Amino acid sequence: MKNTDKTEQALFDKAKSDIAADMKSRGIGAIIWNTAMAGFQYQPEIVHHSEKDPSKTRVAEIMGLYDYEGTVYLIEEDRAPVKFSDFWDRDTEVAPTVVTLSPDAAHSELGDPTKVKGYTTQGTLEEWTAIADCYFQALIQD
Repeated sequence: MKNTDKTEQALFDKAKSDIAADMKSRGIGAIIWNTAMAGFQYQPEIVHHSEKDPSKTRVAEIMGLYDYEGTVYLIEEDRAPVKFSDFWDRDTEVAPTVVTLSPDAAHSELGDPTKVKGYTTQGTLEEWTAIADCYFQALIQD
């Protein structure tokens, strides 16, 4: 591994740990956003590589972040067993743009991301940077 690759990986790891630390400091176990309503400057998506066949790729739209036991997972829209509409009452509430869950609520509602499809830690530094931007924009909208 080249020195620049090591430096980039160190920056990448620090960025992920900084997001986890920020979520923890705010008491957020998960943050879920409605991408269609949020109006993000960047599209929160990654190129996802199949774990069984790395030559297979797909674009995964990201609908939030889930801090599970110190690891931040991306929540894939239309793949994770998470529906934004499950977190508000359509009959009595106006649709939110962002929903935050406490660590206990996130664990209860979202479960173990290592045992269910739709949660990933994949993505490049550039993709995570765009998603981090969406995270901070979502915090402002919450």
